[in-house]
Amino acid sequence: MRVWPLCLALFLVLASHGAAVLEGRAPEAGPALVPPQEGPTEADLEAEFRRTREALRASPEYMGNDADAHFRRGQLLGHRGDLNGAVEEYQAAVRLKPDFIEAYRGLGVVLMDRHDWSGAAEALRTTVRLRGDDAEAFYWLGRSLMAQRDWTGAVAALSRAIQLKPDDAEAYADLGLVRMVQGKPSDAAEALRLAVELKPDNADTHHLLETVLTHQHDPEQAAQAARRTLDLMFARE
Repeated sequence: MRVWPLCLALFLVLASHGAAVLEGRAPEAGPALVPPQEGPTEADLEAEFRRTREALRASPEYMGNDADAHFRRGQLLGHRGDLNGAVEEYQAAVRLKPDFIEAYRGLGVVLMDRHDWSGAAEALRTTVRLRGDDAEAFYWLGRSLMAQRDWTGAVAALSRAIQLKPDDAEAYADLGLVRMVQGKPSDAAEALRLAVELKPDNADTHHLLETVLTHQHDPEQAAQAARRTLDLMFARE
């Protein structure tokens, strides 16, 4: 941006103002400044989401009060970013159908998005209790336990996710991060190498691997770097 035209404009405005004062005239009022418009508040967004929910519940495609209808609405509302509405629908689904595995998993993931780590872990534990081979649920359970700094539980859940789905690069990367925090750089490097092999275009995983290799003989430095990464990953808004 060129600065001099702006400076010249300011000079002319000030000169005009000063001349008016010297001549005994009141300076001409400039255009009124319009205050910046504020964005929608949280209450505004929730009110809009509520209207959308009601319209969705009345639509022929998503109408109904059975467990499956609640589940389908929960999925759609979650995709639209209406986390409160999605939680309501998933909770209604599992009340009506207590063994509804997909609804428990969906509830856990949405609660993760809401930063309700303990609530997410509870829903995901129910999921894996109902279906012990649900790799996706074990992965998200591991993430929810990472957020709560339950390293032992996170390792167990992520290891199970990898056992069920050996090509899960994200699970390997998260496992490597937890191993860094635990002061186990060799285990961390092994997991991160596998994550890089499975998904070589992930710059964050490359960076973590470089960090742990750099501090191979200084586990505390690696652990500090991992804790900083985790703080950013699970920071509350």
